[in-house]
Amino acid sequence: MEHEHRSFVELMCARAVEHGDRTALIFSADPLRAEADETVTYGELDRSARQVAALLQDRFSIGDRLLVLHPSGPGFARSLLGCMYAGMVPVPAPPPDGRQRRQADRLAGIARDAGAAGALADGTDLEALVSWTKEQDLGGVTVLAPHSAEAADELPAANRWRPPPADPHAPAFLQYTSGSTDDPKGVMVDHANLLANARILAAIADMRADRPVGGWLPLYHDFGLIGLLLTPLILGGRSVLMPPTAFLKRPHTWLTLIDRHGIDFSPAPNFAYDLCLQRITDEQLARLDLSRWRCAVNGAEPVQAATVEAFTRRFAAAGLRPEAMLPGYGMAETTLVVSGDRPARRAVITEVDAAAFERGELLAPAPGAPVHRIVSSGPAEHLDIRIVDADAGRTLPDGRVGEIWVRGPNVARGYWGRPAETRRVFDAVTPDGESGFLRTGDLGILHKGELYVTGRSKELIIVRGRNLYPQDLEAATREAHPALERGVGAAFSVPVPEEEVVVVRECRADRVAPDELAHVAARVRDRLTRDVGVPAQNVVLVPPGTVARTTSGKIQRRLLRRRFLGGELPILHADLSPAVRARLGDAAGGDAS
Repeated sequence: MEHEHRSFVELMCARAVEHGDRTALIFSADPLRAEADETVTYGELDRSARQVAALLQDRFSIGDRLLVLHPSGPGFARSLLGCMYAGMVPVPAPPPDGRQRRQADRLAGIARDAGAAGALADGTDLEALVSWTKEQDLGGVTVLAPHSAEAADELPAANRWRPPPADPHAPAFLQYTSGSTDDPKGVMVDHANLLANARILAAIADMRADRPVGGWLPLYHDFGLIGLLLTPLILGGRSVLMPPTAFLKRPHTWLTLIDRHGIDFSPAPNFAYDLCLQRITDEQLARLDLSRWRCAVNGAEPVQAATVEAFTRRFAAAGLRPEAMLPGYGMAETTLVVSGDRPARRAVITEVDAAAFERGELLAPAPGAPVHRIVSSGPAEHLDIRIVDADAGRTLPDGRVGEIWVRGPNVARGYWGRPAETRRVFDAVTPDGESGFLRTGDLGILHKGELYVTGRSKELIIVRGRNLYPQDLEAATREAHPALERGVGAAFSVPVPEEEVVVVRECRADRVAPDELAHVAARVRDRLTRDVGVPAQNVVLVPPGTVARTTSGKIQRRLLRRRFLGGELPILHADLSPAVRARLGDAAGGDAS
């Protein structure tokens, strides 16, 4: 990759000159129908970005923040690049959904936090967005649909565009965090961060311009924005995109897209691989050829060993190689990537002593002792990674669980408009005096050069001296009963006054009679006792869709905990301890038997 370019815009202009006829994007509205594909070249993308930029330069000022609210597709790419070409700061976000009040309120919070001056969207969404700005009292936000038929005649000529200064430290965009544990915050990613992240990701996955990248991840989320759109453009390669809703409705369309376009690199969170396992039929599997899929990246949430093994085993019949499954770890605060497994080696799954792991140590299990299995997120070789016990004021040795701290060229500049939090999170000093580290808020272990991510520090459940990770409790109960298999679960603790574990699981009530729900809850308790050794007195069954997730699929456990304590959950059945029932009082609702 070239190193002389000072900004993403400068690099994209060079790409248009060097190979303007090369395909930059393919958008497959329906991966099952090749005739539905739309192709955009580097030259076309550059021309449309210049036109949008000229339009924006007539209406806004350099540095203004503009919401980019298009659904995934060419319109999103044209508007995003148009903002960057104009010297303005795009803020990718999902458009408001009139049926989901919380999503509309979250977007309004982003608009206020960013001080957004405008919003770019599809013409079909224009009327709804104008109504949204009025409802949310966002009169200062100008809504534009630059690619609509009505606006086509008003777009200025591309030669009216005025290139912004090529400043590597100017903000390239604001990436709002998913908000799985806190309110969303705007991460300031500059051009140098973006180009450095592409170099690191290309080095980890051996990405090249002639190896297509593609998938369904939303482009307003960092995994989709940077992994699927911007990094392939920086490398001069080709990105193949599809609507996220197409995958969620029909998971086999993602793998069909990979097969049809010979995609080399396609990432997704752990839950997406689980969804494929649950819903792709043997008949659909028989029509797939996944032999060219070299990088099936699994990241954005803790990677489950059982998922890695089951997906590898099931899709071997379609030619998927065992070494294709690549666990990885990253976040918006590092632009995207921290670590990732190398292609051509199998995922590293390590068995450790379960009791020692709950004490925060990685030890080999004694013969016959309970074991816990953890998955490496790849070698710690591209960023400076430390494991720190900030409370005790010490950097931890290999094999000890602590907070993951990282330092490197792709670590972002900080949070927009939050200087105190930026200093605390992005400029941490290790106990031995080294500065400039990002505190990730994640817990992990370094062992034999590998980074193992164990969970979020804010979600750690401590019961009777045991450190329990919610994702382990959720995984243990997912298959406790057929009525739970396709639902999402969440585990958290409640102090009453000592911590008690609460497990909430979505349950398909149509699969069981009402008087059998108590049996389903009992099966959940049995699994927790047998597989994890946790006394699970509190099991709550809720309808499908109740457990909230972020845009990247992360379970919003703290939000669910607040709703549970506030009596806001639509409960089908709840087995609660006397202490938790007393804490809830009349708010327990539902069948709190």
